[in-house]
Amino acid sequence: MITRTMAEHQNLLDVVMGRKAPSRIIRGGQILNVHTGRLEEKDIALAGRWIAYVGQLEESGLLLEGAGCEDDVSGCVLVPGYIEPHAHPCQIYQPLTLASHVVQRGTTTMVCDTLPFFMQLEAFELLTLFDGLQSSPVKLLWWGRLDSQTHLSEAESAKLFSMERMQSILRSPHVAQAGELSDWMPLLAGDKEKNACLLDAWGRGKRIEGHAPGASTRTLSRLAALGVTGDHESITPEEVWRRLELGYMVTLRHSSIRPDLPELLAGLLAHGDVPWHRLMMTTDGATPPYLAEGFTDYLLKLALEQGVDPVQAYRMVTVNPAVYYRLDERLGSISPGRLADINVLASLDVPTPIKVLNEGEWVDSSFPLGTEPPVLPAGYRAWGGRFQLTPDEWRVPHTEEGTVPVINLLNAVITKLTMEAAPSPVGSRLVPEEDDRLAVFLVDRNGNWKTGAYLRGFAQGIDGLASSYTCTHDLLVIGQDAEAMAQAANYVIAQNGGIYWLQGGEERFYLPLPILGTMSDLDLEELIPQCQALAERLREAGYTHLDPIYTLQFLTSTHLPQVRLTNAGVMSVKKNKIITPSLGRNE
Repeated sequence: MITRTMAEHQNLLDVVMGRKAPSRIIRGGQILNVHTGRLEEKDIALAGRWIAYVGQLEESGLLLEGAGCEDDVSGCVLVPGYIEPHAHPCQIYQPLTLASHVVQRGTTTMVCDTLPFFMQLEAFELLTLFDGLQSSPVKLLWWGRLDSQTHLSEAESAKLFSMERMQSILRSPHVAQAGELSDWMPLLAGDKEKNACLLDAWGRGKRIEGHAPGASTRTLSRLAALGVTGDHESITPEEVWRRLELGYMVTLRHSSIRPDLPELLAGLLAHGDVPWHRLMMTTDGATPPYLAEGFTDYLLKLALEQGVDPVQAYRMVTVNPAVYYRLDERLGSISPGRLADINVLASLDVPTPIKVLNEGEWVDSSFPLGTEPPVLPAGYRAWGGRFQLTPDEWRVPHTEEGTVPVINLLNAVITKLTMEAAPSPVGSRLVPEEDDRLAVFLVDRNGNWKTGAYLRGFAQGIDGLASSYTCTHDLLVIGQDAEAMAQAANYVIAQNGGIYWLQGGEERFYLPLPILGTMSDLDLEELIPQCQALAERLREAGYTHLDPIYTLQFLTSTHLPQVRLTNAGVMSVKKNKIITPSLGRNE
């Protein structure tokens, strides 16, 4: 929650009444008024973090003598700080490294997914984390998760989504919405716990974010009737209109696996009479290589290139999300009483700012992250147990017909299941050299079970690649050589998480992920080229899809079709059926 202390309120009152000089005056710029749509040459006076006055200073009645600072921005355009309404702040980076990177490009508020923390921390640890991350250079608001996007045992699900746990999270003032709701079928089928959690969020005035790709009007209508207020899964202009007609707030996405924004905007513009006030834009968890292009400023650049009216483009990332999340009296515009989040632009055509004012202070272009995140609960960095895997671990179960499951990658995240004859191992090689498949295993991070299959369409000739960066936070192991797979897996286990690729007995790639086995502490300026190097090396090995980092993450994610690796075995998602079971470590 974005609050104002009594001391801040009194200071603001004293400034606006002329009893105290402003802390900062900004003169000479043209201000985009997102309420009226006008560009107006006006001055701004601040009282600490808050905007006290916007207009002509000689008419303000303010005490101008003795103002703390005065800035001349003549020739520049001032727009509100950008808001990312649907952030996934744990995509190899962690929330603070992401925040310190994007604030320099004008994003001053993010509404964030909690999934890795939600799944691995106790509720009190998660709430303590919310408090600790208030030191972030970007305002961080959070989601209350309603599903895991992975297969859970009944006991795990009961623990994570107990009403007591969910209520403790949803009542937090730092939580702005519930969702994203990817596992909505149990909700419509009458699942009492899920409906109770959704109703609790609705009753607290939280927004409820849907996740319904390809859903029919009937399904979207049912979800809206139950309280779902927004959705970001439109991949065609028709799907955008379908949601708009049902009263949804629609977030247009451009991410590293769904770069849809130009097509969506072109379709909307061709249709005409666009209700821009019901639209927002998101990067939806873009991985580090994408961020080389920018963040919210990149979305604006794309929108402007498509011919969107600049005022409407800027509204989609400022006042629209502020209104949607019921924060517009606190941020989202350059108006009295709002936080002083202001981007200074060369012109409206260039959305990457020259300077950024964040809560009344200029952001240094070399803004330091600091050496460590804030002090967080014990176990914040812990991942998995300590165990050793051996080369004879990699046995893929056969069906009664003697076939094995093969996961075929259709794109970076969508898969198709085929049942095929098992390859014939040759020495330590699990597949013959001419075979286009690799072995793939999900290993319990505590060493209790493993699920195996074969994988086609990822790459060819990989000896052993292990990654703790998965949706289940277990260990994914891919390769053709049993010994290299065991060595790569054991290295990641010993290092408390990471992505490690062993090829020809030598390290091909290594990225430590010391935070919950999922996140790096590296600054984005260092992390972006490292992740680009992983993508380039995998493409050299035959990877042809948009984003290999998402492939590593989503091979275990049961909210997408068709087949996934789970703790119970290889699962057909739509049928909710286990094709081949998981095995104990010694089986």
